[in-house]
Amino acid sequence: MAKKEEGFFSAVNKERKKIQWPDKKTTLEYTIIILIISTITGVAIWLLDQLFAFLLGFLM
Repeated sequence: MAKKEEGFFSAVNKERKKIQWPDKKTTLEYTIIILIISTITGVAIWLLDQLFAFLLGFLM
């Protein structure tokens, strides 16, 4: 059992060393894109909520 675990952890360590992390510029660009998309989505949901609240109030 110990040999299996030892092999597993050494394989995990080998795979971890293969990871290529993005540079600072790429990370900043992706972060800005995500913030913009999240803001647009939030505003769209808020507008739909306001529209449905108005329509529901109009029907009542």
